[in-house]
Amino acid sequence: PDVGRVTVLIRSNRKGSAVERFWQFAERSPAVRPLRKKLGRERFHAFLEEKVEVLEGDCGQPLCGLDEPTLEGLAETLDAVVHFAGLTDFEPDPLLGLLTNTFGGENAADVAARAKVPRFLHISTAFVAGNVSGHIEEAIEAGVSPNGTRFDPNAVATELLAELRDLETKRERIDLANERAEELGWPNIYTFTKGLSEHLHALRDDIDLVLVRPAIVESARNYPFAGWNEGINTSGPLVWLLSSWFRSFPANPKNHFDVVPVDTVARGALLVLAAQLRGEAEGVYHFGSSATNPLTFRRAIDLTALAARRMHSKDSATPFDRLVVKYMDAVPRGADKDHFPSLPFLRKVAQEGRRYLKDFRPKEQLPDAVYDRWGSALDDKIKKLSMDCRNADRTIGLVEDMLRLYRPFVHDNDYIFANDHVHALSQRLSPAEHELFRFDVNEVDWRRYWLDVHVPGLEVWCLPLLRNDRVEDDPPFPRPVRTSIASGVKVQAPESKPAPPRHRHEELR
Repeated sequence: PDVGRVTVLIRSNRKGSAVERFWQFAERSPAVRPLRKKLGRERFHAFLEEKVEVLEGDCGQPLCGLDEPTLEGLAETLDAVVHFAGLTDFEPDPLLGLLTNTFGGENAADVAARAKVPRFLHISTAFVAGNVSGHIEEAIEAGVSPNGTRFDPNAVATELLAELRDLETKRERIDLANERAEELGWPNIYTFTKGLSEHLHALRDDIDLVLVRPAIVESARNYPFAGWNEGINTSGPLVWLLSSWFRSFPANPKNHFDVVPVDTVARGALLVLAAQLRGEAEGVYHFGSSATNPLTFRRAIDLTALAARRMHSKDSATPFDRLVVKYMDAVPRGADKDHFPSLPFLRKVAQEGRRYLKDFRPKEQLPDAVYDRWGSALDDKIKKLSMDCRNADRTIGLVEDMLRLYRPFVHDNDYIFANDHVHALSQRLSPAEHELFRFDVNEVDWRRYWLDVHVPGLEVWCLPLLRNDRVEDDPPFPRPVRTSIASGVKVQAPESKPAPPRHRHEELR
């Protein structure tokens, strides 16, 4: 109730306008479920009409594609710009990654610079630290890369953009961007483009900048409900692999697995924004657990193996899973060590199996009497097995790529991110505020969280995507005729259409 108004910038796409996309999210996303349940249909829509303004724009455009009258209106009313948008794929097309993560951030900062008080809260990632190990301070030295190289971030970004535009294939662009990232000490395109964005912001003198760097964001502890997650995240492939009969994971068992629940990140972001509005914020905040409530990969793998035993004890598990896979141990292993069965071996088995099944023609290769009796059932079985092999091939290929991309974070580097700044804010809260807004990562009991919250959540929200299945949004939440959030014009809301279920390949895009 104390929030005046939140202005949300949303890009339109083929699925709808900015306003339509906002309402589809508000009415269907499980993240908004508690608010819908608390307020009910009429009050929910009235509340959002009152508190939220949707603007159609695009961070990829100068000044986010906003026209001058809109910018002038924002300049009078904005207290702060909070920039969450970004491309989180570790190996995207670098052209898109640079335009979204680097120049997109600058476009958002340009909007903040137009405000009377140009506050800009930028959500980055803790892994802009690059290829380093050990204690990572909450600081940034503009123009100095993770490996200590002094560089001009504006020159690097603009020159790379020009070079990328001259290359014809995505593979060529990825190779070039990875080469540039490695020269400066970043492990991949994602951290490189996010790091460049931070350095460009830090060199500006026309914004009040605060950087927030979450570590590995995972399932919610409490809000919107225990276990809520979205998409394929870092621990998803770990849990998927270790719950199968492939029971090894390429990680250094002693390294820190810096996990932070998503609702803890949300609490921290609100704390930092409030401090920035008071003029009391530090320049950089880490949101992580490694410094104060550490979880190692050894511990995470052991807990995952225990969670897998629970999964394979359910009535829905296959006899093979209940009698064999359930009792197999899970172990971390060196990323460069040979092992059996390896993912390439398993993928080849799936490919060869599908090739054999594709060439097998029961009607042509079996006696007529045999085919007449069992042919129809056999055809169906072959079709299903072929589909299973195809899905296994795709999924194993996906996991191979993920493990290659995750290697710097789970094997090569051991990060310990200081988080003193956000804990200091948490300690200053009043007793009433403390319950709602404290940064509570130190309260996480990793055994309970992993077994009772996180892995059960992944079973619902993540593992189906790795199996090439679908994850459904909440049922439609019908809305009345309402005022257009963007324009103030009375409009008849379009019918609530069932949102298409998220699919693994949509998550990758």
